[in-house]
Amino acid sequence: MAQDQKPMSDMTTTGAKLLVDSLAAAGIDTIFGVPGEENTAVMQALEDSGITFILTRHEQAAAFMASVHGRLTGRPAGCLSTLGPGATNLVTGVADAHLDGAPLVAITGQGARARLSKSQSHQVIDLGALFAPVTKRSQTIMTADELPGAVAEAVRLSLQPRPGAVHLSLPEDLANEQMTGRPVRPHDRFDLLPDPASVVAACDALNDAKAPIIVAGAGVIRSDAARQVRDLAEKLNIPVVTSFMAKGILPADHPLCLFSVGQPFDDHIDDALKAADLVIAIGFDPIEYSPENLHLDDSTQVIHVADVPAASDVGWNVVQDVQGSVSASLRGIVAGAAGRCFDDQPAMIMVRDALRAERDTVETDANDSVSRPEDILSRVEAQLDATDTVLSGVGLHKMKVARSLAAKRPGQIVIANGLAGMGMALPGAIAAARLPDAGHVLAICGDGDVLMNVQDMETARRLGLKMTVMVWVDGGYGLIEAKQQDETGHHTDLKFCNVDWSSLAKAFDWDHIAVDTFGALDSALSRARDAEKPVLMTLAVDYHERLRP
Repeated sequence: MAQDQKPMSDMTTTGAKLLVDSLAAAGIDTIFGVPGEENTAVMQALEDSGITFILTRHEQAAAFMASVHGRLTGRPAGCLSTLGPGATNLVTGVADAHLDGAPLVAITGQGARARLSKSQSHQVIDLGALFAPVTKRSQTIMTADELPGAVAEAVRLSLQPRPGAVHLSLPEDLANEQMTGRPVRPHDRFDLLPDPASVVAACDALNDAKAPIIVAGAGVIRSDAARQVRDLAEKLNIPVVTSFMAKGILPADHPLCLFSVGQPFDDHIDDALKAADLVIAIGFDPIEYSPENLHLDDSTQVIHVADVPAASDVGWNVVQDVQGSVSASLRGIVAGAAGRCFDDQPAMIMVRDALRAERDTVETDANDSVSRPEDILSRVEAQLDATDTVLSGVGLHKMKVARSLAAKRPGQIVIANGLAGMGMALPGAIAAARLPDAGHVLAICGDGDVLMNVQDMETARRLGLKMTVMVWVDGGYGLIEAKQQDETGHHTDLKFCNVDWSSLAKAFDWDHIAVDTFGALDSALSRARDAEKPVLMTLAVDYHERLRP
């Protein structure tokens, strides 16, 4: 141990203070939440710590904020609630982080330990069991001795491949209990190198191929391996398609960019996948999009490259699993395949050109009061800086963003596609706007999605954040309607009445920009970027194309 690093000695403290000190020692610097009386001791300990506590207006919003914080920084944030209904409100956002591979630490209050064994007790439910299906570890801390290690292990697990959510519950009597102890720092994560034999075998499979394609997923973003994916693609002339959550690995005008896969209809990209005889799946998680839906030929082989093993039950023919550091694995494959350069494949060129032609098509006239989604996104993309951050809510607008909005850097566009829960974009934008390197933050929401966490517009204003929430107004649950119509030729009544958007913005002291015509969109986006307050931007959208390219 270095001379200037002295071991921490035990100290007399409380359970709440030891919890907070342990979180700080493990690198947690931000906690979002709504406290209750069972969190009183923890909240007071937070006041005296270096951890920033962000008071939110709903626990679900707090969890979504922590989830997006983890995705953008690679480090977990906390989300805090009281017991009972506060904890149940956290679950959706915690599950969002867990399924999207974002590190997060959920912290819940709990009744005194003597109450936990009773058959019935006010607001008490088994929180360890509640969070177990949506976390890597869910634990109710029952003794002083286990507290520091439990925190360190939870944070360690949240960061280990595959990252995800963890949950700790602290009974209120343990929070107030006097004890001796000291924080335990979690061990640093080290990326393991791949087995050289697996890299050699992958190179052999690659050298035998004639028409390979790269399918890159969110694991590339988490591993910061976009540069290595691009090197592999360019040196071997292999086209790249990404999942929704990995957009931006190649720029839209790159000759090897085939955009994204994952739409609920037969799309151009399916033709490219059908033509491939080898798929190099890099950081691709089946939770993003089932391999069974990739339209691969039964004989198509798959090389799986990730920091976790390939799943065996997801419907693809993995002939080689390269497990370990994604960057190191790709460098090894590039070196092993040196000198190999694949011929251009006509099917893949046709797919690329068809997608580019669609991107170049504008059908909305400047004076139209209702705009086509693809045309809206073309204007958003034109004003997008590489430093900016875009978040998409969930609904029919998400499918359009995923297909038509090109990112200008890896990780620029945040799309929830594991749990795919509505209500993430607005609170997620708040978390993003707090970060110093997020650029201008734009959340794109449907009018159904945005109202699910509308109360946290107050949080954004209280924090003095500058951000834009763009709401596509169509007066209904468009994605559900479209899927019903597509599958049965009929849809149930899914229309609803909307609020007065101007009055809503005014109520929360936001600026409101109503985009009355498509031609006004460019100036509206510029005004929003320059605004000193959060901006609510609304515009009418026409989803007449629904679930078809």
